[in-house]
Amino acid sequence: MKNTQKKDAILTCAELCTLENNSFAAVAGFVIVKQMPSTAKGTVFLTLEDETGTSNIICWNSVYRKFRDQVVFSSFLLVRGHLQRENEVSHLIADDIRDISRLLELIPNIK
Repeated sequence: MKNTQKKDAILTCAELCTLENNSFAAVAGFVIVKQMPSTAKGTVFLTLEDETGTSNIICWNSVYRKFRDQVVFSSFLLVRGHLQRENEVSHLIADDIRDISRLLELIPNIK
């Protein structure tokens, strides 16, 4: 997929995986995994999930320090960054992280 989406477009996890290496992208999803291995020198690895699949996020130490509260306390995130692709594995390298948990209130109660 060519990187022809608008710069402010939010992609699904499935769409993110179709982009070319180094494409700018934004993805939103529920935080299902947070990892901060002691051997990673402050790097945080996140996994976001939406209805189409999952996205792997790499949050370098400098970005984590800037967006620590969002990473630690949020359950629903919007992440912007650049796609890093190696073979069939894709990671979004986070540049900007936003807590969008309040948007969950817009979903009507399901009974």
